[in-house]
Amino acid sequence: MVSYLNIPSNEDPSTYVSFPPCTHLSQVLASADGEAVLKTYNTAMKICLLAMPIHEDRSYLAQDGTKVQHEELVRLRSRIVRCASCQAVSNVFMCLECSFVGCYRHRHASEHASAHNHAFGINPHSGDLICWPCQSFVSDPSLERIRINQIIHSKKVANFPGMPIFQHEHDAEKQRQIVSASRAPCFRASTGLKGFVNMGSTCFMSSVLQTLIHNPFIRDYFLAGSHNDCNKMGAECLSCSVADIFQDFYSSPSAAGYGPVSLLTAAWKVKRSLAGYSEQDAHEFWQFLLHQLHKNDTKKSKSYKEHTPVPGDHQSPALGSCNCIIHRTFAGELQSSIRCKDCRNTTVTVDPMLDLSLEIQEKHTDGSKTAIPSLEACLDVFTKPEQLDATYSCSSCQKQTKVTKQLKIKKLPRTLGIQLKRFEHLATSTKIDTHVQIPLFLNMSDYVLASSEPHYGQNLYELFAVVCHIGSASTGHYICMVKARTGAWFMFNDATVTKVSQQDVLNSRAYLLYYIVHEMA
Repeated sequence: MVSYLNIPSNEDPSTYVSFPPCTHLSQVLASADGEAVLKTYNTAMKICLLAMPIHEDRSYLAQDGTKVQHEELVRLRSRIVRCASCQAVSNVFMCLECSFVGCYRHRHASEHASAHNHAFGINPHSGDLICWPCQSFVSDPSLERIRINQIIHSKKVANFPGMPIFQHEHDAEKQRQIVSASRAPCFRASTGLKGFVNMGSTCFMSSVLQTLIHNPFIRDYFLAGSHNDCNKMGAECLSCSVADIFQDFYSSPSAAGYGPVSLLTAAWKVKRSLAGYSEQDAHEFWQFLLHQLHKNDTKKSKSYKEHTPVPGDHQSPALGSCNCIIHRTFAGELQSSIRCKDCRNTTVTVDPMLDLSLEIQEKHTDGSKTAIPSLEACLDVFTKPEQLDATYSCSSCQKQTKVTKQLKIKKLPRTLGIQLKRFEHLATSTKIDTHVQIPLFLNMSDYVLASSEPHYGQNLYELFAVVCHIGSASTGHYICMVKARTGAWFMFNDATVTKVSQQDVLNSRAYLLYYIVHEMA
């Protein structure tokens, strides 16, 4: 089935930008220099279009109307897209405030920006704007309007194949990089709204991938080319396969569903239980995927040592020094307190967490269970003191005694993943299909340690993705609902993308929830 995403013809396509403006961009556009920045961006986009793939059978005209020779375009293009410091042709950025071109991999672009106080760079292969102080891609409707207009007037079509090589480049590896970095200009704004082809009970995989594709922290990491220095092919490296997906979702003009063949192959090689076409658990796959992305990031010798610090990053005894993209995005800390009933001594243990798994039924001492009506109530049950049945050897009073256990969050992550425990596997597998009320905004202040400083503003999180399971414990289907940058919600049902209402999201029987910090402190 093919995915269709129709943008009304009477709406301004610039309103569909997926990258939010940062404070630096908003300030400069609102200042007296704003008009000059727009003019510079307009000129830079013309250069970007020249750096994009060139079609040999098509004529290109100069401003005076004369035909430009194809060889001349190739010569100019080969000069434009090289790093001025190391001559790299992949992952380069053009400075918006001067003529410097630098690469991302060796930090020549960011070092130039820091040394000269130049805040913005442009990816010449997509026209995307990066803010170096924020270390993320940014945009604005006024810039997106310029980008689209330049593409429309560039006399290029969106499905041209890329140039195979630069004519004077004989190094095989550089030829490969040039080909992989070349793509045609895209007429639609980079929304990432695209589905996955179901390749045989792979809905669990595509639903989880949609939550990563629309997570701005993960998106910025892959679109910045942070994994592009891997020498493996996509089917041999799971992270490379994910990087290919991001490249397609945010650059291809096609709305057809994506077939994750290389990702499936890479996943099967690592975890044999995923091979075949049986239904898998979405939460288990999410944990597996995060673990693999973590491993592949930390294998790169200078991965976290060279990374520019981001707001909220700090070293942690529980999390160690790992600064991979997964830990920077999802990792938090959970504190467990065991209190002796006799001497009141409290033993504290801090463990890392990548998500929370919450009961949606409360168990009582008589063995009965009652449904928990809301997510906040689930968190209340998770963090309230609980008297354990087993006795405990107290290290303080040396007695075998009853103890009380309480869990509290010590450090919140930038993205909070929550699993609602809908499946029970006892003598038989059963599914709890009760509705749990979920808030669009979640205040986590009641569930963190009282002594902890507020994380990310006021501990406020905003819902941006929901994964639902439809069916029974033995058979079913996964779908995902994601909040786009425009504020609209979209449902991803394999390759089909459908706009849904906010009420549809609230009425859903969620299995996995993903909240993102509403404000970075």
